[in-house]
Amino acid sequence: MKKISRRGFGKLTAGSVAGSLVASNAGAASAKPSGPISRPADLPKTKKPRVVVVGGGWAGLSIAQSLRRQSVDFDVILIERRSTFISHPLSNLWLGGVVNLDTLTHSFLDAAKAGDYAYLNASLVDLDREKHRAFTDQGYIDYDYIALAPGIDYNYASMGVKDPAAVQMLKTQYPAGFVSGSEHITLKRKVEEFEKGIFILTAPPGIFRCTASVYERACILAATFKRRKLSAKVLLIDSRNVPGVNSAGFLAAFNELYKDHLEYMPSSPIQRIDPEAKTIHTEFDDIKFADGAIYPRVRAARMIEDFGLSDPKSAQMEAHIDPFNYNIIGDEHTYVAGDSRPMPFSKSASVARGEGVHVAKVIAARAKGKSATWVTPESVCYSMVDPDAKLAIVSKSYYQFSQVTKQWEFAPETNSIDERSNDLGKKTLAWGESQFRDLFS
Repeated sequence: MKKISRRGFGKLTAGSVAGSLVASNAGAASAKPSGPISRPADLPKTKKPRVVVVGGGWAGLSIAQSLRRQSVDFDVILIERRSTFISHPLSNLWLGGVVNLDTLTHSFLDAAKAGDYAYLNASLVDLDREKHRAFTDQGYIDYDYIALAPGIDYNYASMGVKDPAAVQMLKTQYPAGFVSGSEHITLKRKVEEFEKGIFILTAPPGIFRCTASVYERACILAATFKRRKLSAKVLLIDSRNVPGVNSAGFLAAFNELYKDHLEYMPSSPIQRIDPEAKTIHTEFDDIKFADGAIYPRVRAARMIEDFGLSDPKSAQMEAHIDPFNYNIIGDEHTYVAGDSRPMPFSKSASVARGEGVHVAKVIAARAKGKSATWVTPESVCYSMVDPDAKLAIVSKSYYQFSQVTKQWEFAPETNSIDERSNDLGKKTLAWGESQFRDLFS
């Protein structure tokens, strides 16, 4: 494969952010828009039941692919505003020089061809759930079922930052690097150009995109600074008391491998940030930093709220869905999966993949007047804590719903391997290769 330069890649992905599909109007039944979107999208007519999937991340791709593997012959349309898929999983390894950009970069056209569905390079701008009509900037699409997997947005107000100018400064100068594309390219440049001082990372409260990833990133950056013999330190500020996953493994790596280049600051919720003064304020500390990637609490993509699909009780504005079938409460034709769903499962790629398969099975079963049995998604998170020696740790999580407490909890088979090893490092890369091969080949 021809290597993509960062400059070319930046042009290719300009203006595209994973999952940030913009909505224009709220409500289940909206007024018919005027202009180009009032015409039908240029798609072949079909007599098959049509399913529209919105969002080409791990969940959306898995739903589209799995729908075509069901016993029902669906006509499947994937709507995604980006022209190129860039993976967040394994992106930390790109920051550390373990993999190249080609590993993360794939074609939605290849995915559509491999999965035997249609790909529409467009943005969803409105939704009429009564008429079963999705409006895009390329025209409208009538559907039988629609599955929304639009990803996350950031909630900077959770860090005490509400001024639009300050929010914009954080987004552009200190991007979190957890939405694929431009953020990762900027973060890569920042790491390569960093020379000295404190490089700040933050682990937000709540359920955020791949819990292990922020701790792995701290290791990757510390290893990079150590390798370059910089007078520099990664400072990871965490609202939790210990790392949210693989705590023993990460703490061992912090202490044994990166004592001089990584400081972990637990139990430190951020109260306020002054991006212009480069200062983070916690309850007990005022921390000056030279550069960083500031990761605020996440929330469901704004389209979920804009379309009237969010649960008002959700701290992260996530969708109000049946947790076993993923449909919006009271609407068995509209589904939400991936980062915008509310259950306290890891927001990891492996969970998104499992959820995608389950949502496809639910839609297929209901198309035949039947039901599908809920199966726990599997969260597999490999973390390369030593990129130079390619040593990794892993956590595997499974879930169950307690009929006694009426709460979600970890299933007994959940386990972690905190002893870093080269074997797990190889499995980290093998996992990525197998997922990309299945989705795009």
